Amino acid sequence: MYNILIVDDELLVRTNIKLLLQNSTEEFTVCGEASDGISALDKIPLTHPHIIFSDMRMPNMDGLELCQKVTELYPDILFVALSNYDDYNYVRGALKNGATDYVLKHKLSEDYILSLLNDLKKSLKTHNNSKAFPDRTISALREKFVTDLLGKTFLSKKDIETNILALGISLSLTQVMPIILSVDDYAKIEHQGSFYHRNILSFSICNIGNELLSNYPSGVLAHIERETYCILLSFAHEASQAKIEETISRLLNQLSTNYRNFLNISVSFCVGERTNHIIDISQSYTKALETMRLTFYFGRQSILRSSTIINASDTLSGLDYAIEKTLLDLVLKGDYKKTEEIIRKSFQDMIDQKETRSNVQMKCADLLSIITRISKKYHLDLNRIITDQVSPDQIFTQLTTLIQLCEWFLHCFSNVCKEMRLQIPGDSSYVKSAIAYMNRDYSKSISLQSVAGDIGISMGYLSTIFKTETGQGFTDYLNYLRISSAIHMLELGERDFHKIAEKCGFQDYAYFFKVFKKRMGITPKNYLRTQLSI
Repeated sequence: MYNILIVDDELLVRTNIKLLLQNSTEEFTVCGEASDGISALDKIPLTHPHIIFSDMRMPNMDGLELCQKVTELYPDILFVALSNYDDYNYVRGALKNGATDYVLKHKLSEDYILSLLNDLKKSLKTHNNSKAFPDRTISALREKFVTDLLGKTFLSKKDIETNILALGISLSLTQVMPIILSVDDYAKIEHQGSFYHRNILSFSICNIGNELLSNYPSGVLAHIERETYCILLSFAHEASQAKIEETISRLLNQLSTNYRNFLNISVSFCVGERTNHIIDISQSYTKALETMRLTFYFGRQSILRSSTIINASDTLSGLDYAIEKTLLDLVLKGDYKKTEEIIRKSFQDMIDQKETRSNVQMKCADLLSIITRISKKYHLDLNRIITDQVSPDQIFTQLTTLIQLCEWFLHCFSNVCKEMRLQIPGDSSYVKSAIAYMNRDYSKSISLQSVAGDIGISMGYLSTIFKTETGQGFTDYLNYLRISSAIHMLELGERDFHKIAEKCGFQDYAYFFKVFKKRMGITPKNYLRTQLSI
């Protein structure tokens, strides 16, 4: 087994090289990582590398100086310079100072690395006596240790201590805290990516996380399953709660930032309760895992604290009838602004009340029903309404938070309202504006004068172009809107004719009956008996 030390100030580059080495050969293992020449020199006596892969441009001590010192102090170690196109002077200097080879970073691949390592192996002067575990084996054993620990597999404190020492895990046995790390939108990642890419993601999350944890007094990060990872921290030597909180906050911020910058993912956390001894960590982990369910309500990039979850009532209930009726009216008028307000409030209520997933699904089904009913009745193309990559049958698997569900529905309702506005009659912008005004305020006391004044033209001109373009006079069209709304209220179950007349903008109850009979040929009461069979 040959040991390789990777030196580069960019964490993502180190992670990438480590992954390439792990996938290309079992004969070479990464024995350590360093972010500059000074820390690399500190690690050489501890890790005993046969080969060093080093970047040329680094802070504190660059690759050129590192190469010179390695050649002087450790002449048997092979030095490989990592460079970009514009590092020629560094590379030339490194080769003069004893570097064995150089590699352009953009050419790094599994095949290239394997070929390079086979060439380097021929040049190694020392006989390979390394008995260290391969890096991948160490990682797998550490991961198994953490999962066994969380699953209560260990029977004694001595067993735990022995494993921690054997695996080189930096963790004390007392005052241990679990922190759950969960990858946001993992269902989408799982749906879009291959098994290979998910494995790369898991490797990168663990490698970046453990690299960051190496800067802390203690800590280890392990993959548990799918989107779930667990960080174990020990605060055995820290009595100040303020400093503990500061450490946690700094770590979570670093993890979030690095995962976002290097892997283009966001993560959520749940900070568990500290246990007096690590053997009791399972209970704290289970409680934190249960708390992670609350990300459904709080959304992506949440930082939660372990707590007892108070479950909402199991009583199933769909969308409130009054809300459904109002939404139908608003969408038919193409009024997205008010539609958006109602939908956002409905989802915020679900968040505040911690509605069960069953209730959320019922209410979402009611919202979908509004979309499909309107689309069918007005012959709207659903492909122009549901334009998101997530289809309706995937929203509960691909969208993992209420905030995401809310945004999905807002997008759909925006498209529905847009399509309904396109169905507004009229050719000129004046007539369309007048009809939009009437659709919005037909329940109020409006007139030809008020509408003309709102859109900035004379009453006479509006009256003329309105009838020319719609085939109806202003008052006839206004009464059409009001009676259509009255019929809609009747179909939704409203039976108070006085209330219907008032809600639809009729100030006079008798006039409402007169207009209704004129347009429909029968009175509202007869309409109920003949059309709705009541």
